[in-house]
Amino acid sequence: MKPFLYTLVIAACLSLMLWAQPTTTTAKGVVAGASGNGSVPLMPEQCRPGKTSPETLGWRWKPGTVVKVYFLKDNFTEAETDALAHAVKNWNDALREINSRVFLVDSGTREEVATSNASITVLRGIPRVKKRVGETRFYSMSNGVIRLVITINPIVTDLNALTSLMTHELGHSLGLADCYKCRRGTTAMAAFKSHNQGNDVHSPSACDKYVVALGYANETNTQARVEQIQQGH
Repeated sequence: MKPFLYTLVIAACLSLMLWAQPTTTTAKGVVAGASGNGSVPLMPEQCRPGKTSPETLGWRWKPGTVVKVYFLKDNFTEAETDALAHAVKNWNDALREINSRVFLVDSGTREEVATSNASITVLRGIPRVKKRVGETRFYSMSNGVIRLVITINPIVTDLNALTSLMTHELGHSLGLADCYKCRRGTTAMAAFKSHNQGNDVHSPSACDKYVVALGYANETNTQARVEQIQQGH
């Protein structure tokens, strides 16, 4: 019997927001401290929550998860697939840098939406709110399977914009919230200038990496405290 789908949550969506003038400021620096060992990372000086740095969502992939990312066959050209895959690589490099113990694997194209655990399927389609350029949906199954579907609006055709959008949507799966008031160019979670111009960020910024690292560091510390209580320490 097929597992019963008991939860369907639209985790986060990227709205198409037009701002008068783009900001080209780029966040610099690297995240100090690793999250995988429970140490708390240092916040880069340029990170200001709600201005240059996103806040967190309540969900992220668990440490130790290997996430397979698929692209639905015949939905993207080869060049478009490469642009989307570039975002996967950039995030995977960032996750390795902060020692999150989460791995994103470019698993190529497939005929249909993946139903396996720890999978993301990327496809073309119209988000529920039509003005949005992208949407991430979270599916939690009764048998413990968790999978995501990322929908890319067909109006996004520029390759750089696709990389920017994919970087944004993957950020949601790692605990990053939208930051539409953040200056464009400072975080992958900022709003798009237009559907084919992106938000001037094509890889995780220092602030993005900091917030993700902090989330995993807090999760590791909480788990360590629980284990100490259970062991009577």
